[in-house]
Amino acid sequence: MNRLTIILLLVFCPFSYLQSQNKGHFSGSFQSTSHYYVNDRILSTIAPDNPWASNNYMQLNYNWGPITAGLQYEAYMPPLSGFPYQLEGNKITNRFIRITKGIIDITAGNFYEQFGNGLILRAFESRELGINNSLDGVRVILRPAKFLRITGIYGRQRKFMDVGNNYIRGIDADILIDSLLNTSLNLKLGAGIVSRHEKYTGTLSDFPSTVNASSIRLSLNNENLEINSEYVYKSDDPTLTNQYSNKCGSSFLLNGSWFKEGLGMFMSLRFLDNMDFRSERESEGLYSMVNYLPANTRQHSYMLTNIYPYSTQSAGETSFQGEINYTFSGTGIRFNYSHAGENIMTSSGRDLYFQDINLEISKKWDTRFKTIITYVNLMYDKKLLEAPVYDFVKSNIVIADLRYRISSVLSLRGELQHLWTKQDHGNWAAALAEIGYAPHWSLFVSDMTDYQWNQNVHYMNFGLGYSSNFARISFGYGRQREGLICVGGICQRVPSYKGFNLKLNVNF
Repeated sequence: MNRLTIILLLVFCPFSYLQSQNKGHFSGSFQSTSHYYVNDRILSTIAPDNPWASNNYMQLNYNWGPITAGLQYEAYMPPLSGFPYQLEGNKITNRFIRITKGIIDITAGNFYEQFGNGLILRAFESRELGINNSLDGVRVILRPAKFLRITGIYGRQRKFMDVGNNYIRGIDADILIDSLLNTSLNLKLGAGIVSRHEKYTGTLSDFPSTVNASSIRLSLNNENLEINSEYVYKSDDPTLTNQYSNKCGSSFLLNGSWFKEGLGMFMSLRFLDNMDFRSERESEGLYSMVNYLPANTRQHSYMLTNIYPYSTQSAGETSFQGEINYTFSGTGIRFNYSHAGENIMTSSGRDLYFQDINLEISKKWDTRFKTIITYVNLMYDKKLLEAPVYDFVKSNIVIADLRYRISSVLSLRGELQHLWTKQDHGNWAAALAEIGYAPHWSLFVSDMTDYQWNQNVHYMNFGLGYSSNFARISFGYGRQREGLICVGGICQRVPSYKGFNLKLNVNF
């Protein structure tokens, strides 16, 4: 009997017994993504000696009154292409017990947490990017009054399959001023501080082992309007990513939204200066971040709109995003503008990192037919954001998304996309066709190609999926383009490959 089977039996049997005795509720999930890589002569990629790669996650939770306990088992055998090689192996990575009683909520073990907008702390998991920076320690939440919530944390951040030698400490508080003063306007004041301690063993006498980040925030909302703001100050934090600068960091964020009778507006303004906040000063990439700095841009879902995705420049960036949505008589209009650069007033030249102006018009023609037409004007400083050998890219993208429901069970969806640019690899074209047979089956085929650069390269993929009430399984085959993959505004570079893939998701 292998190690995985033994672990699952040891965990599952006691929980199952308790549930059978009506002493709680047991739940869990299993997620598996496997790839089989093959040689690709056109892309000049060679499959590894072991062509199989697989990422697997088993999560088990048990709740009994005020007590919740759980664990997560992970197996990377080996990790998928693009994931860090340090993940290879298998073990129980997360385990916790949580007790909630009255005004107190205590968690011991691994936990996730976010202070405010995440500018000073966000411990979270993103399986699509291979990120899990949970904290292993203790979290205490106190609610001594209906207008007050206090959260304290202490622990070490997860480092791939283990935990680091650093310590993260913090305290955060939210005060509902409207409840305290009995006013009709919803007003909330918050503040927090996070401290990272990593022992320094070098020769410099003034090198900080402890770095502190503090924030204060204010939010208000009424029936139609919501505004929230946050200011952050971070003490000097010399790291590999900022070339060991002693410069302090700061950030300011202002979000606002308003809606009424089919009309909605949203805006977000953010300033960042030396806000790369890590648990380890010698680390790089996405895997040891203490704070959370997603791109302040629209998150597109189409193939060609994600060829040039933007990643936040934490060393120094000013970004703005504004959006207007208007709906009338089955028609929706969405206009979005995103800008990121050194200076918010600059629209071109060396100060501009990224700009996205897009217009989306959706129309429901009848109960069966719906269209979504999107135009995107995008500028991307690939030379600055990726490598000096690239150009500053100016592009235009047009997308037609057509959806037709043939019957109550059969539906069709198609996409036609085109990207024009005189820089980088020139023009791209893409298409997708999808058939859905409710409630279980779906089938798709897609293709994209930079036909001006290399007409022989087609990034074609097809897949078949089956879904039930508690599970989904899908199978696919195709070619992956080298580039950035983004989830929630956080991006990671992945290499090109060709092969088969199998995905399984089960919830119980």
